[in-house]
Amino acid sequence: MNTQTRRYVFVDYSNLLEYKFKKLEKVASRIFVFIEASQENIPLSLVRQTQNAGKSLRWIVVSNATKGKLNYHIAFIMGKLHQKLSKDVEFAVVSNDVDFDPLILYINDSGRSCLRVQRKSEEKTFNGEPSGFDEMEEGAYNGTDLLGGEPMDVLVEDEIISKTAEETVKRLIRSGNRPAVVKTLKNYINLHFQQMSLYGHIDRILQKMQDVKDIEIKGKGEVVYNF
Repeated sequence: MNTQTRRYVFVDYSNLLEYKFKKLEKVASRIFVFIEASQENIPLSLVRQTQNAGKSLRWIVVSNATKGKLNYHIAFIMGKLHQKLSKDVEFAVVSNDVDFDPLILYINDSGRSCLRVQRKSEEKTFNGEPSGFDEMEEGAYNGTDLLGGEPMDVLVEDEIISKTAEETVKRLIRSGNRPAVVKTLKNYINLHFQQMSLYGHIDRILQKMQDVKDIEIKGKGEVVYNF
């Protein structure tokens, strides 16, 4: 693992339109774009810019945004990832909305670097940090060379899947529970890690448990435990 800063960027669709995607992509390991389900027309130029991003870009479609604001949904996902990811992963929110600042303060106080980024024409961001991605490219934030090293290829889902698989094994050991078949084990994981069902990752958690030899799944869905 190299020492490059891992940065996960959270941005809603309206703010995404204010930036050149390639510049955003250059300073981010992972980008989460929040968009309303009612949004039907996405500019072809943006589609072309984002189509090669692959798994480093994730579109999160929201069907119940309040008054068109996606802040609550961004805060929710940030909170979930803050619980799951190691503290060396930095968060950045692209927004001119100061409502994010208390959350950013809390995350920073919890030991994770977090900042709010806004356009240069606006006032400085929360706590006097850089106001645009140009400064981030230059490494002004925390004096870090953000573009040095090799590209980061660790995806958010991969890290969460691994940690959830580990936590599942620990919980099974503590409880002494051993669901006999795959369906029952899936229900067990869903019961204790409901946020994972939101992302549809239960099957990937099971696969991870198989990959590290914690379990084996026989032909008829029987689960064999190796712990």
